[in-house]
Amino acid sequence: MASSKAKLNIAAGDTGFNTRVQQLAARVQSRFRYHTIELPDGSVLPGLQTVEHLRWRLSLFGLPDDLRGKRVLDIGAWDGWFSFECERRGAQVVAVDCVALNTFLEASELLNSKVEYLTLDVEELSAEKLGHFDIVLFFGVLYHFRHPLLGLEKVVELCTDLALIESFVIRSESRPIPAVMEFYERTELGGQIDNWCGPSPEALLAMCRSAGFAQADLKDVTNQRASVVCRRQWPAPLAKFATSAPHLNAAVNNRTQTARFHPLKDEYLCCYFKSAETGLTADSIFVEVDGFGTHALVVTAAGPGAWQADCMRPPGLMPGRHRVCLRTARSPLSNTVEFEMSDAAGNTVAIPSSSLPADAPEICSAELQPPGDRRVANGQAGTLVCYFRSPAQTLSAIDLQLDVANKIVQPHTISSLGEGVWQANLLLDELPPGDIVVAIQVGNGLWSDNVPVTPSA
Repeated sequence: MASSKAKLNIAAGDTGFNTRVQQLAARVQSRFRYHTIELPDGSVLPGLQTVEHLRWRLSLFGLPDDLRGKRVLDIGAWDGWFSFECERRGAQVVAVDCVALNTFLEASELLNSKVEYLTLDVEELSAEKLGHFDIVLFFGVLYHFRHPLLGLEKVVELCTDLALIESFVIRSESRPIPAVMEFYERTELGGQIDNWCGPSPEALLAMCRSAGFAQADLKDVTNQRASVVCRRQWPAPLAKFATSAPHLNAAVNNRTQTARFHPLKDEYLCCYFKSAETGLTADSIFVEVDGFGTHALVVTAAGPGAWQADCMRPPGLMPGRHRVCLRTARSPLSNTVEFEMSDAAGNTVAIPSSSLPADAPEICSAELQPPGDRRVANGQAGTLVCYFRSPAQTLSAIDLQLDVANKIVQPHTISSLGEGVWQANLLLDELPPGDIVVAIQVGNGLWSDNVPVTPSA
């Protein structure tokens, strides 16, 4: 619509813009509503934004007309037009805002709406509390957050498919790194105390990806309002692959080099894999955790055909087992490996697999490797590395037990070396006395033979 394309001068600290914002705020107060709501009899509950303008805003995202079978979350629902419109299209809708508005409740009653309306701050939202949603709406909310990236991570946690994000943005700048953001300490933007940040469009897209979305597509910027469609999944792979799948050896914690993560710690996912391709970069690697895309931050060559991809760990992962795989831009998906999320207290909650082979694994060898970085206390006595064969398709460290000098322990990591060969690593804080022998058990199956542990060559 033509009126939506009118150019405005919008900038923090601009007195003219501040005056216009305050005038609009007064009009909202006097007219009671921000959203105009159409009623079934054709009458309207008037608001500052017309129905035509609201429809135009939503049209920018390409949301399907038929949302039957979809679950939608509207964060910052305000008077509720977007919530009620998604419901009209057939979705089951939950609307949340930081305060309960009579304007929403009145419209809901007049529309005979079944939208569930909750009064919650974004910090209170969680998949554990609300479940997951196919689509999340996040309109006009981001710049009101003191911690915008954490707000976006909440959206990622709740979303399984699409997030539609609309936010105030500053103008793009010509600089080597265009992803910049202004911070407003007081009332610099519009004279309002709850406007905290203004990202550039490039920064908004980068923040969406860093929060955990696989894709972030900028659809429109009008009057410094950016509309972005975010997706949890990667684009579809090539119809015909140009090369074979990588082999994923292990996915471990960047800090501890174990296959366990803590939900309250800022830990990264290190994926070790083999690929015959050359010249791999962070843009040509597609990592998936539980089927959702997560970005590689850096990809480095670790030897002939060996690679390491350091990735974001998706936010909101529940305690338990999680599955990782990856592909390149030219290949199918790799095999799957697993890692474990502890609970908030750091306790193991994952249950060993019940479908593991009952036969004893064939232990090939065991060696003691010296510690790596001696500044790190974990594993200061070195690493016990055990190589064994097992027909299991997928193994987690929690599926194994080691008998090390008559002491039963779980390994810290398990790596798939291909063709049924596995590597189990145990970090040692001190060495057992005397000669060391080790045996391995997979699940509740039979124990392997004992083998002596030899020093690494």
